[in-house]
Amino acid sequence: MKRIEWKFLLLGAILILSAGAASALKPSRVEQGAARLDLDAIILRSFGDWIVDPNIIPIPPAPDVQANLQRLYAQIVNRTYVNSRGERIMLTVAYGGDQSDALKAHRQEVCYAAQGFEIRDLAHGELRLRGKAVPVTRMLAVRGRRSEPVTYWFTMADRVVLGRLERLLVQLRFGLAGRIPDGMLVRVSSFSTHATPAYNKHEEFINALLGGMPEGGAGRLLGSGSS
Repeated sequence: MKRIEWKFLLLGAILILSAGAASALKPSRVEQGAARLDLDAIILRSFGDWIVDPNIIPIPPAPDVQANLQRLYAQIVNRTYVNSRGERIMLTVAYGGDQSDALKAHRQEVCYAAQGFEIRDLAHGELRLRGKAVPVTRMLAVRGRRSEPVTYWFTMADRVVLGRLERLLVQLRFGLAGRIPDGMLVRVSSFSTHATPAYNKHEEFINALLGGMPEGGAGRLLGSGSS
């Protein structure tokens, strides 16, 4: 049997098992990380050569996009940082306590497209963060003269998940224990027409951010801090 057919069979089996687990076990306890998590406190306003730019006021997304964000996430931090060379990077970190079937991972290519951006060169990649390889999604979002390379990842419970299959596996594992996994979105972007150097700068920025954070806070952004 072809490899692609095995993939669909596996996905179908997981969907059936997930439905059965949800019905039989009825997970009733959302991870309690939200009670101990204060994004505004753990996301530092200055670290390394970076500091929050007080002259930049984040522009809120369209009302329908904002409503979807509020449905998905209980806490959202949006900041723009600047370094001594005048380079700016935008950071969004969002936390949601319930990532069950009712709350799907917020794919940034969908979010940007909903705001009129053309999505180019969408691809998966890896960042070396705190000595570990972290799978991420990269894309170039273009609208008029605005060209924005974007790097993002999504955590579900104790791992970074890239797609539906990985999300379902985590959901099934937690469902069998009668628990509901939490999740976190981390997005870094900048304005540039040269995507590759921008992605390299994103990796440098994220490592500087994590390097200034306490171990527990950095772990939460990478998934390893969740139980």
